[in-house]
Amino acid sequence: MCHDSSGDAAVRYVADVVSLHRRLGYRGLVRRVPRRGLLHLVERGDGLLTVAVATRDLPHRYLIGLQGFRLAQYLHLGWVCEDVVYSSALFHEPVRNLSAEDVHILTMNGRGAILGYLSLSAAGDGEPEQLSDPGRSRFPVERVHGVNLFDHVAALPGVRTDQVREVKRFVHSRSLRDKQQRLRVTLELLHGMAAVLATVEPAVRTLVGDLEENVALRHLLLTGLEVQIVEGTTPRLADRDLLHHAYMERASVKPFVAHLPDQEEIAARVRLLQQTLDSASLFDAASLLARTTRGSLTRVAG
Repeated sequence: MCHDSSGDAAVRYVADVVSLHRRLGYRGLVRRVPRRGLLHLVERGDGLLTVAVATRDLPHRYLIGLQGFRLAQYLHLGWVCEDVVYSSALFHEPVRNLSAEDVHILTMNGRGAILGYLSLSAAGDGEPEQLSDPGRSRFPVERVHGVNLFDHVAALPGVRTDQVREVKRFVHSRSLRDKQQRLRVTLELLHGMAAVLATVEPAVRTLVGDLEENVALRHLLLTGLEVQIVEGTTPRLADRDLLHHAYMERASVKPFVAHLPDQEEIAARVRLLQQTLDSASLFDAASLLARTTRGSLTRVAG
């Protein structure tokens, strides 16, 4: 098991990694991405800028920066093994497991500091497979939980692996303390996610991932998703896996499946999220959104 046993040296190294990423800004990212690569771009009057871009269109130094932000936030949360980070001299999460089709959605403030991030990860860069194929490649969430999700939640007819996205790393900067700004960043990320899902090709039909019910589940329900949680699975990662703590230090992380409506309905939800963000009273508007979209939760046996 990962014991974070390298003592003061590991503590100092991790503090330096976190400090490094706290100082970095990414305002120049928009200028460095080809226009066709900007899958979503919204700049608010309060200085917040939200952008969505696929791995293939990100300059390498920005990709390293995003992977560094992810690592820094998980270090803050205690979800990454400090000893592994120190012994491997990591200052960002490895990029080798990213797909060219993965979409990164981030919200920045006026100086380019990342305030929130999530990714829509693709199945990989291989040939698409039918979800009903028992020999298909597994999504990361399925490998971690040792389950074929579509043995428990029926796949939509004809849907291939390239029409499924895994929601990952929905995190806020640990520096984000103001509740209203935190809510705004959450809604900006959800708006960006919905905007991508409304336009990306091939059309995404299903989302998968894993979550804690008292955190990310609320966000998914806010967008009106019909979430099916698979109960009774046990996540397993190698003791020295970088993300071992992310599963061992949290009380209960459960896999989910959420089939999406058609793209016209997703576009309607994009408009609702936009109206919410435009409201003068964000908390009231978010409450109204939750009542309007009416997401649902179903539990299925694993």
